[in-house]
Amino acid sequence: MHVLWTPSWYPMPNAPLNGTFFEEQVEILRSAGHDVGVYCLSPQSFWQWRRTPTVVDTDRHLLFNTFPTVPKGALPGDYALIRRYARAAAEQYVSRWGKPDVIHAHSVFPGVLVAQNLADLWGVPYGITEHRGSVLDAKETTPRFARITDAVRRADYRFAVSRGFANALGAKFGVPFDVAALPVPEHFFDHALHQPRTGTTRFVHVSGLDRWKRVEETIDALSEIRAEGLNVQLDIIGGTPERVEHFTTYVGDRGLSGSVSVLGPVSRDDLAGSLAEYDVLVLVSSTETAGMVFAEAQSLGIPVIGSSTFGGSFMVTPTTGIVVPIDEPEALKDAMRKFASGEVSLNPQSVRDEARSRFSADAFAALHNEIYTQAVKDHSASEGSSSPAN
Repeated sequence: MHVLWTPSWYPMPNAPLNGTFFEEQVEILRSAGHDVGVYCLSPQSFWQWRRTPTVVDTDRHLLFNTFPTVPKGALPGDYALIRRYARAAAEQYVSRWGKPDVIHAHSVFPGVLVAQNLADLWGVPYGITEHRGSVLDAKETTPRFARITDAVRRADYRFAVSRGFANALGAKFGVPFDVAALPVPEHFFDHALHQPRTGTTRFVHVSGLDRWKRVEETIDALSEIRAEGLNVQLDIIGGTPERVEHFTTYVGDRGLSGSVSVLGPVSRDDLAGSLAEYDVLVLVSSTETAGMVFAEAQSLGIPVIGSSTFGGSFMVTPTTGIVVPIDEPEALKDAMRKFASGEVSLNPQSVRDEARSRFSADAFAALHNEIYTQAVKDHSASEGSSSPAN
């Protein structure tokens, strides 16, 4: 089936890590036999935007452009610009790759508005998978939100990346959302299974090190259980140079340089091998719609500690780890203590098996094949029923 994705962001040479999981998901679907193209129209601040020609990457089956926008959609005009860019891209896309059978937007702004415009132009179904929790805070009185709500409600299918998030989106937009779990690339499952070791319990945190990832609290919890005599270590992976410097100072000021290491980013290709060296992943964010690294760790057989965000509650099960309340340091320390003391010991093969059933490429491809097939079938039936009788 010919599928066009309209993600709201996508990896490009000037931002190669921006949405790498989208590119991985596209490759999963291509490997499953789908012909998948991508059109990414990316919003930029009106004051920073500069007009550029549409990027055409034939090797990646990709069109990319940017458009100017004002913050939070406070002024009208977004939709007219999106419509203009989408219509121009439609001509370029069809001339190279033909008309798709179905369109799949990722995140509402501007992805679902692009998808809606193209679907109306081509007479094909479209749908949405939402990833960003910030949509729940969108001001509902703006022109942008009105357009987004219309596009979401008219969509042929609607998904979110966790169950709690789907429920919240349903309440926000007044229509139901289903759940599509984020997939893990197959090489994570092909990597050697994690083998627990005696001695030091090695915890790891992986994120962009933003404040809401609660890295400081994770360091503090490690420090306190270490002071109790437990043999523990924490490595921190990810972050901008500024955030890496911040946490290097934070660790040094607390005399923890011997037990906490701030490593900075690890390349996508090296992440599986790096993660496999650890015993437990800790990610106790204050907000999280999914948390891809939960699935990546589990695919290696590594148990996880997450907070009771939408993502943590969905991605972590009793077979694969422990969920703690958000911003409750005692609960975090207790969970880390249980792993470090051996009170909790989860079977790596069981952790991997559950991850495979939920987050594998095969599971993702099977779900999306069903989504697209049903959308095309329902759309064709609807078109047929609305046609005048001969």
